[in-house]
Amino acid sequence: MSRPPLEITGAFISAINAGDLTALRDLMTPDHTFTDARGASFTGADLMQKNWELFLQAFPKYWIHIDRGVADGNRIALFGEAGGKWRVDGQILPESWKTTAAWYAEIKADKVRRWSVFCDTSWGTPPAPKPLPALAIVEA
Repeated sequence: MSRPPLEITGAFISAINAGDLTALRDLMTPDHTFTDARGASFTGADLMQKNWELFLQAFPKYWIHIDRGVADGNRIALFGEAGGKWRVDGQILPESWKTTAAWYAEIKADKVRRWSVFCDTSWGTPPAPKPLPALAIVEA
């Protein structure tokens, strides 16, 4: 039995939010295409499972929150926010980032065939490290 497209995109987002790479892969068609906010596209479910793994390592605690979703047959438009943290030199920074975003999805055979994100990408640059406080040198 076919599931509603908004339900499928909801499951896809739940898998992203949980960092569940197996569930993500299971929800992608073999010819799945992801297009990032800078316009770069990547095709293939196996490739995108690996890309999601790398993305979630670089941006730990990544999340998507949807405020509104609209379906037109198998085409879905989603509107909301995304956020997370940064990993720099193996350390998770305490600061978080958040951006308004929109997503476009196409569903085929109860799987996500296309996933595109639209947002400002300035969040991708982590904040500059805070300088250490100056030490006073006391001479004896």
